[in-house]
Amino acid sequence: MILLLATLASSPDPMFGPDKFRHAGVSFVLFTSSCTLIRDDCPCQRAAGAAGITVSAGLVKELYDLGVKGRFSYRDLLWDGVGLALGVAVMYLQAEAGRQR
Repeated sequence: MILLLATLASSPDPMFGPDKFRHAGVSFVLFTSSCTLIRDDCPCQRAAGAAGITVSAGLVKELYDLGVKGRFSYRDLLWDGVGLALGVAVMYLQAEAGRQR
C-alpha cells in the first residue's frame, strides 16, 4: 500500500496534487449551483441535468488540456467525479432535511 501511494505521489500527474482539490471543488460548486438553478419539479431531473453539465465541463477541460498542453488526465476526471459525488450527497441531504420539516 505504501509503495502504491509513493508511486502515485511521484508520477508527473500526482493523485493528490493541489490541482486535484481544485478539480473536486469546481465540480462540487458547478453541480450544486446547476442543481439549484435548474427549474424542474423532479429532483432527479435537476440532478441529472446538473450532473450532465458538470461532467461535460470536466471533459471539455481535459480535451482543452490535451490540445494545448498535450496531456489528458484521467486523474483530473476522477477528482471531478469526487466533487460531483460530494455535490450529490449535499443536495440529497438538503432535500431530506426539507422533507422532515
